[in-house]
Amino acid sequence: MRSKKQRQLDVALAAIQRRWGPKALRRGKEAAKAAEPLHIPTGFPALDKALGIGGIPRSRMTEILGAPTSGMATLALKILASAQSQRDMTAYVDLSYTFDPDYAARCGVNPDKLLLVRPRTGDEALDISYSLIASRGIGVLILDSVSQLITEAHGPQRISVALRRLVGVLAQSPCASIFLTSLFFGDATSPDNYPDGFALPHYATLRLLIEKEQWIKKRRDVQGYRARVTVLKNKLGSAGNSARIAITFNGVVDGNGT
Repeated sequence: MRSKKQRQLDVALAAIQRRWGPKALRRGKEAAKAAEPLHIPTGFPALDKALGIGGIPRSRMTEILGAPTSGMATLALKILASAQSQRDMTAYVDLSYTFDPDYAARCGVNPDKLLLVRPRTGDEALDISYSLIASRGIGVLILDSVSQLITEAHGPQRISVALRRLVGVLAQSPCASIFLTSLFFGDATSPDNYPDGFALPHYATLRLLIEKEQWIKKRRDVQGYRARVTVLKNKLGSAGNSARIAITFNGVVDGNGT
């Protein structure tokens, strides 16, 4: 027969789980059975090492910044494929309408484990993202791109309120939320890349800048390219680290840390 103290504890535990979700608190044996990876490998060992935590953190926001054709979308797709290899369902919110299913497949993305969302507005994109993350059934959600969010007429403050809601629901979810930001100016730290009041750089746990350095050629044929990824911000490890990665094309899009 359970004691009065044990019954009181059970009531308190049930109340905590109702309010904060079943993953907020578990008994030792339950926690061991339900343990999930705390990060998702990027697909590039050198970058995972530079991050210091082995990959992209779950339950957090990550921002990837880069110029067009810098490799930003490729990096995001490789992370998506990595999450799928951990048996996760994934989502790609294609606000910019640039998602290429053939290229995604070449990056290793399994279409059977992908939800492709094509919203009409930024509000719709953020609302759908919130619902998917709150379901706790998504391992990675990519939002492409931030530039589409901040060009809408209703202003960045309203979007920042939505981002704050996302931070709250992410904390109770195994999802890694990744925002792709195309740079308008060369300096990734410049406030000119964002309108006043846009708070994504503040809410993001991790901010990565990818820059293409050179093409990889064999004779005159382009085989791929080398890029540098710099950790601009890292709440879970050291910022300022960088990694050189190579992305090569040979039927599939492959990557390594060279």
